[in-house]
Amino acid sequence: MQDMDRGDDLSDARAATLSPARPVSAPPAPWRRSPGSTLLAACAFIALTAITWYVLRRTHPFGPPILGWLLVPLGPTLALFAALQVARNADLALPARRFWRHGAVAIAIALVALPSLVHDALAGPDAPSHRMEPITIGLFAAALATVIWALLRLPVHARSRREWLTVGLDLGIMAVATGLLLWYFGAHQDGRPAVIHDTVTLMVIVVLTLGGVLASLKINLTGPDGLDPRAAWALGGTGLVTAVLLINSPVLQSRPELSAFMAIYPLLFCGVVLATWLQQRPPAGARRAGRRRRHRSFSLLPYAAITGTDALLLITARQSPGGIQLMVAGSVALTALVVIRQIIAFQDNARLLSQVDASMLELRRHEQRFRSLVQNSDDVISIIDANGRFTYMTPGSYRVLGHQPEELVGERADSVVNPDDVAALNELLRQLHHDPRPSLRGQARIRHADGTWRWMEVTYTNLLHDPSVQGFVCNARDVSDTRRYQDQLAYQASHDELTGLANRALFTTRTERALATAEPGTVAVVLVDLDDFKTINDRLGHPVGDSLLVAVGARLRACIRPDDTIARLGGDEFAILLNDLRSGESGHVAERIIGALGASVNAANHDLLIQASIGLADNEAGTDAEDLLRRADIAMYAAKELGKNRYVHYDADLDARAVEHAQLAADLSHALERDELHLLYQPVVDLPSGQVVGVEALVRWNHPRDGMVSPMRFIPVAERTGLIVPLGEWILRTACQQAAQWIREYGADALSRISVNVSARQLLEPTLPQTVASVLAETGLDPAQLTVEITETAVFGGGRAAETVAAIHALGVSIALDDFGTGHSSLGLLRTCPVDVLKVDKSFVDGVTGTVEQEAIVTSIIEIAQALGLHAIAEGVETGAQADRLHTLGYRLAQGFHFAKPLRATEIESLITSNGDGCATAA
Repeated sequence: MQDMDRGDDLSDARAATLSPARPVSAPPAPWRRSPGSTLLAACAFIALTAITWYVLRRTHPFGPPILGWLLVPLGPTLALFAALQVARNADLALPARRFWRHGAVAIAIALVALPSLVHDALAGPDAPSHRMEPITIGLFAAALATVIWALLRLPVHARSRREWLTVGLDLGIMAVATGLLLWYFGAHQDGRPAVIHDTVTLMVIVVLTLGGVLASLKINLTGPDGLDPRAAWALGGTGLVTAVLLINSPVLQSRPELSAFMAIYPLLFCGVVLATWLQQRPPAGARRAGRRRRHRSFSLLPYAAITGTDALLLITARQSPGGIQLMVAGSVALTALVVIRQIIAFQDNARLLSQVDASMLELRRHEQRFRSLVQNSDDVISIIDANGRFTYMTPGSYRVLGHQPEELVGERADSVVNPDDVAALNELLRQLHHDPRPSLRGQARIRHADGTWRWMEVTYTNLLHDPSVQGFVCNARDVSDTRRYQDQLAYQASHDELTGLANRALFTTRTERALATAEPGTVAVVLVDLDDFKTINDRLGHPVGDSLLVAVGARLRACIRPDDTIARLGGDEFAILLNDLRSGESGHVAERIIGALGASVNAANHDLLIQASIGLADNEAGTDAEDLLRRADIAMYAAKELGKNRYVHYDADLDARAVEHAQLAADLSHALERDELHLLYQPVVDLPSGQVVGVEALVRWNHPRDGMVSPMRFIPVAERTGLIVPLGEWILRTACQQAAQWIREYGADALSRISVNVSARQLLEPTLPQTVASVLAETGLDPAQLTVEITETAVFGGGRAAETVAAIHALGVSIALDDFGTGHSSLGLLRTCPVDVLKVDKSFVDGVTGTVEQEAIVTSIIEIAQALGLHAIAEGVETGAQADRLHTLGYRLAQGFHFAKPLRATEIESLITSNGDGCATAA
């Protein structure tokens, strides 16, 4: 029975897993009375009383023998009640309850047999006698058979053949030892007749002894749902004690009227009540006992039987000769030493088994922890064999990829990999196979069960040499979200958020890549800048402007090939990279762009006409991306200077002009500091008298190196560089100072009005109204004597420019619309913009003496002005015929070379003083 307890542990674990859960009551308090305690105490008292009476009656006879039988029925009665109580206990397992039901039946039979036993003893044929009649013997045999049947029905653990062989050997040892003891006491003693003369009694003793042995064996064989081990020990011990007492009954029954059953019956059933009490009582320190039990993996019963047999041998050898006694004593000593040595070896084995159990438990814990980590991890761990097939897959494959592990095991790894990534995967495995390293890492797209692709980052480890693995261990982690975020960041870093086109960084990168292998003249950059986009953006709002940019981007994309690149560089500026060009092809692309933009564009429910200035630059040997873009930019500005809505191809002259403009801008920034600028004043005269009623201030630049620089050269440069803001403020302040000085000097004879031009760039400055107010306050000029001239295009879009004009007009300053009729929607502008004066462009004045159609425009303008209560000034009058015709049409104010060229301040003063009545007349 060396491994019985280890088998018990396994069966305990299996039973704990398979048997239905039962409520577990809390262990009783130390002083709380457990079930059956009262019965046990009563039964113990009865047994003690019966034994005491028996001993006293044997040594000092008193009273009738019937008194000894009065206490005997109480023991089995209490035992029957206790057994039924245990059998009805729902907290116990079914096998235990069934055993105690059978036990109750056996006790009931024994209780029924008691009257027959008393009758045999007191009223039988040989009374008083110890002889039992057949009825009594039959009842006792039925009770013993019921007990043995109950023991046999107790469940046992599943055991191996070796374990059953061990159990059989142990049972054989105990059976032989028991048989020797029974033979000695029942059939022979010192060569004389046996102590027990009653064959039936001998049979009862044999059955009781075997029952006790069987009960002891069942302690190790029964499962956790069977008989409680302590109850089994109590029953087995009770049976053995009863057998010993019955064996010695001839000695105990010294008088005919005394029966050993008077003491044995109460003692026997007191042991039964003790067993029922132990069955229902949770063992104290059950866990510690369980640990000790697991540590001892052998049974002491066979060795106890050997010890008893050796003791019997020593007793028997007392009558033998001295030599035989010595041999017997030596044999017993050797047997004892072997038994002790065996027990020590078993204890060593038990200790080793305990250590193995602890190690196995720790190993199982580690394995469970590892299995739990693997099975619940979001990573997918798999093994790929040398043939590229999956041999293992963790449950994470379902959570991450939607595939059950068994669906993938046996499949080729490349069957779930994106075809574009298969080559990289095979190359990586090949490298790892021929050059084993700790690990290699790569990324691949793996097919999900729903058909989509998931980016997985996989760490590969070569464990082909490991017999338990024999493959590549792959730890795959889903990085789809990370890749998506990276792609989004990369896209945002290289594309314009509004239009989805490439941005400057990506455009530069692709241009450099194209130039690296391109032949001269095969790559071109087309720079597209929308004309007057700022006007649209300011007037209609940024949402409309953004929608327009998106629409323009789509039209530009439609004008190029799929392999070409279009980018938005910022604002309203687009760039196109053309590859693999033939001669003159870039010009055709520019023409297509101008044609595509010529049609109206719907932007946020606004139909708009848009134009663009385009610069073209072809690559040359040694040209880099930055230089090519710079050249296209120069060509684009040249297109704007030529009148917009056109394209210009870059050439070296444009580069020289750009250098000139850059130098001019640098010189202009110092012109104010060096006092190189001055104002001229062109008279505005009354028709037909020609009297000077006002002047228009015009700036001139006397360059120290280049001499007099035309405003047509430096004003665009000032506009482009932002120098127009400080320049315009200087013009405004100087003109107002001069007008105020004339008023102080000439009083009523001074000119009534002075006009100053303000550019579109200046109107975007939010501080311009404050600047005008400040200048008027500084100079003391009446706001009514100042006229600010603006162009139609400057305020066409409304927005900030229109707000600035309104703020200036609110100061009392007059607003003149310069070059009227040449811009956008002039008539609508008169309704929304606070205009006081219309200045008719020279191109209309030139045709006033021509055809009727040309004259009609000038006539229409004066009629509009008169209808709206506005003044009209005809610009660029160069002949007397023009002046006369304008007067005839209704014009009362004019300016031009016919009356006077722009004059210095001193010359204007001469005009003021030329006639005595203070009315200056232009020559």
